[in-house]
Amino acid sequence: MISLRSFIASMAGLFLIFASIAPASANTLVADLSLEEVAITTDFNGETLLLFGAVDDARTGDIIVEFKGPVLKIASRKKEQISGIWINRQTVNWKNAPSFYHLFSTRPIEEILSPASQSDLSIGYRNLGLKPEKLRLPENELAGWIEALNRNMIDRGLWQRHDGGVSINRGVLFRTPVTLPANILPGDYDVRVLHIRDGQLVAEDRTSIQVAKRGAGAFIYQVAHEYSVFYGLFAIAFAVAAGWVAAAAFRKT
Repeated sequence: MISLRSFIASMAGLFLIFASIAPASANTLVADLSLEEVAITTDFNGETLLLFGAVDDARTGDIIVEFKGPVLKIASRKKEQISGIWINRQTVNWKNAPSFYHLFSTRPIEEILSPASQSDLSIGYRNLGLKPEKLRLPENELAGWIEALNRNMIDRGLWQRHDGGVSINRGVLFRTPVTLPANILPGDYDVRVLHIRDGQLVAEDRTSIQVAKRGAGAFIYQVAHEYSVFYGLFAIAFAVAAGWVAAAAFRKT
């Protein structure tokens, strides 16, 4: 079986051959993941995979990797203390927030791209175009809610920045380990790799990986989402039956 290191070395050799016959003005970037799918089973505790690739003369630029998960309907709530009791005063439901958003880069992104370039390339949580559902907020108030959402997602390990998380070898190869936590959602995860030089986009490549539930957990998840009414009724019936059996057992003892 060919090791990952041997595979990467072979890919680098092919990349150098291709780069040598490509036009001088062409900028080549190729990237891939060590896994094609992440399976969520009943004992799933997270997964670590490797993003690797090759780029034309990475010594004169930087690499930024954006790893984005499926959209999740997330609610942010603002609490206030009234008469000694904390209550929810306002709720913002986000309609396009990614459930997973990790950024990896060779060095801090602020040293690679200007704020305007980050906005143009949609890099960073502030540039995701986050929109609340059925609610219009002033720009300054919306920015405050976005910052609060970012803090909450960071606490859950779902949104993170990894400055220096991309390493470059031999001026051509790059790699970054990606850790998916146990609380990720199933779905398609999109990966975007950018080669930046002098604050400008030189080349871009995209790939993806599927996170899917497998085994008994997949069946329960499918039933709960596609047949929610029947699942709820079954859960109630099961709870009642379990309580009756437990009560009968205690009466016998």
